[in-house]
Amino acid sequence: MRKIKKKKKIEYDRDDERTLGEDILDFIKVFAISALVILLFMHFIAYPVTVSGRSMVPTLQNGEYGFTNIINLAFKEPARGDIVVVNMYNEDTQQNEKWVKRIIGLPGETIECKNETIYINGKALDESSYISSSYRQKMIDEYGYFNMDFSAVKLGKNQYFVMGDNRPYSKDSRYKDVGPITKSQIFGDGIFVIWPLSVFGGK
Repeated sequence: MRKIKKKKKIEYDRDDERTLGEDILDFIKVFAISALVILLFMHFIAYPVTVSGRSMVPTLQNGEYGFTNIINLAFKEPARGDIVVVNMYNEDTQQNEKWVKRIIGLPGETIECKNETIYINGKALDESSYISSSYRQKMIDEYGYFNMDFSAVKLGKNQYFVMGDNRPYSKDSRYKDVGPITKSQIFGDGIFVIWPLSVFGGK
């Protein structure tokens, strides 16, 4: 007599029987955590910045996009030559804006400009590491000057003098309606450019 084999009962683990609702819930969890990490990164570590205008040419070009470090300032003092993102109130637009500038004068110093040269406490400032002589001369040939002269400014104990690298195009501490900035106005330290890729890297 022929034996009939009994079919084995296949048992499935409950974990294998995922519903569409559970998949969606997991996706939402991952999305929420990712969004939280990005928000924390952007608000406590780095902040997105788009360079607007020509005030930092040739160092930074109009339209370049990147991030500024907003946690660095908790561990270091701003230094001369640093590129910083500054909180500024624009009288023309009556809005708060973020300007990208370079720190030139430090607290307690006296800064002035005579005959195209910046002086700090009476000593000529060497800016060749970020402004080439060829670019400086190009601006002089085109506009008749690069650094406009200004009288001596004595900085307070919490004041910084900031300028753009493209002096003929930059509105900065040289102007009375801007003047020296305070440390509390310095929002970010440096710019790490991520676009365009051809200039990818820190400034």
